[in-house]
Amino acid sequence: MNPALVSPNTPTLLIYAVSLVLVTWTVVDVGRRPNSELPPRKKAAWIIGSAVGWLLLGIVGAFVAAVYLVGPRRRMNSQRW
Repeated sequence: MNPALVSPNTPTLLIYAVSLVLVTWTVVDVGRRPNSELPPRKKAAWIIGSAVGWLLLGIVGAFVAAVYLVGPRRRMNSQRW
């Protein structure tokens, strides 16, 4: 067996590290939003979608997190200020 197929390389680890930071940022941001800004069911959907997506497929969770950060988060922040 070729060890290159089994051992992770640096770019792959970097991508997973960045995606983990993105998902963590999203989970913390969603969790701290008051219920008046983000209903509890939507909170749960964003948290579960990003965390489980990252745990199962990695980049899918990062994609869900990125969608939240550029979409609903931006709208909620613009309404606040």
